[in-house]
Amino acid sequence: MANTKKARPEGEFRHGTSFGKRGELLYDAPIEILGAEDLALFGITWEDCRFLNYGGQRLRVYFFPTANRAFAEDQWRYLSTRHSAEYAAGRCMVPGVRRAFKRCPDRNSCARCPYGRSPDQKQPPVISLNSLLEDGFDVPSDQSAEAPALSKLEYEALRARMDAEDPRIAAALELRVLGGWSVQEIANALGISGPRVYQLIERAREIGEEYRRDASGDMR
Repeated sequence: MANTKKARPEGEFRHGTSFGKRGELLYDAPIEILGAEDLALFGITWEDCRFLNYGGQRLRVYFFPTANRAFAEDQWRYLSTRHSAEYAAGRCMVPGVRRAFKRCPDRNSCARCPYGRSPDQKQPPVISLNSLLEDGFDVPSDQSAEAPALSKLEYEALRARMDAEDPRIAAALELRVLGGWSVQEIANALGISGPRVYQLIERAREIGEEYRRDASGDMR
């Protein structure tokens, strides 16, 4: 087991480090622990785990000590990307002032919904294909009852394309559109630069256009 004495991080690594048995610097790589099988895999117990908070989620993780800094940084980015995006996408859509819908503010509790909605009445967060290809990404106020379902199917297909190329494309888009995050907040969450966030969102639009061209070709 690694020595628990804290070491000084190198460079810009912002998370915990320790010294190994031979004095080597080890980085804390967070591994999400979902059950007993994960415990057995790493030869640990529940007492070896800690908790991390991402939005409204509380994750149980094991800080795996590794000399591979790149692996540790990738694990931090993976958790941040995955769970921050899932949290933003999981918030209900509610009436907006300057747009038809907006993501429900974090301060609102689902158990005490200020809009009086029951679970079966919640408006799911949906990115329509038209919204993806246009500026603003607003959901039209006069959309039909079938539109959310159609948009969901469209976006699932688009999400598959984006994930196949780079999971950060969909993450950046969802955090910006559904989450209302600033470019800098997204950059911090994904461990990338601000200009790269714009590039990812622009790539999402390009994938949307490619999808529309392919769909039009299938209809001929």
